Amino acid sequence: MKKFLLLALIVLGITYSNAQSLSVNEVFDVLTKWEGQWKNSAVFEESVWIRESVKTRGRTSSSLILSNNYLEININNGDNTSKHIICYDQNSKKFNRWEFKNDGANTFWIGEWNKKDKTMTWDFIDFSGNGIVGQIIESIASEEVINSEIIMKDKDGNTLLKINSTKIKI
Repeated sequence: MKKFLLLALIVLGITYSNAQSLSVNEVFDVLTKWEGQWKNSAVFEESVWIRESVKTRGRTSSSLILSNNYLEININNGDNTSKHIICYDQNSKKFNRWEFKNDGANTFWIGEWNKKDKTMTWDFIDFSGNGIVGQIIESIASEEVINSEIIMKDKDGNTLLKINSTKIKI
């Protein structure tokens, strides 16, 4: 029992030391990187969910809401529209991302900001229990360009979805 408690304390200590505790100003600085009007283009690669590669274009508008604590993102790619809400959770020391699509689908992601690489890495939370694993990696190339890669896989490692996109500030 003592070995278990010692191991638990070590794991919790490492987890806590790796936590990303950000001040209100630091969170604001991160969220404003996505704020503004953007032209977006994306390539949906052939995968289990996409029968053949497809290119799309659209527009994104993002603004801080609710005393600058949340980033609201509205994406319009023709017939496909979605709204994303992003915030920083002080308790978990991670960013939270809710995505709501016009077809009624929704997803939830937990993100971590890498200040040195200017990259936000989002991990998909599979509430369905189907074993789906997903990740979004958003790289801030400059104040005017954000590159993203989205990959979703099933429990057997099959690629369900792969998207590469670029946002260019208008």
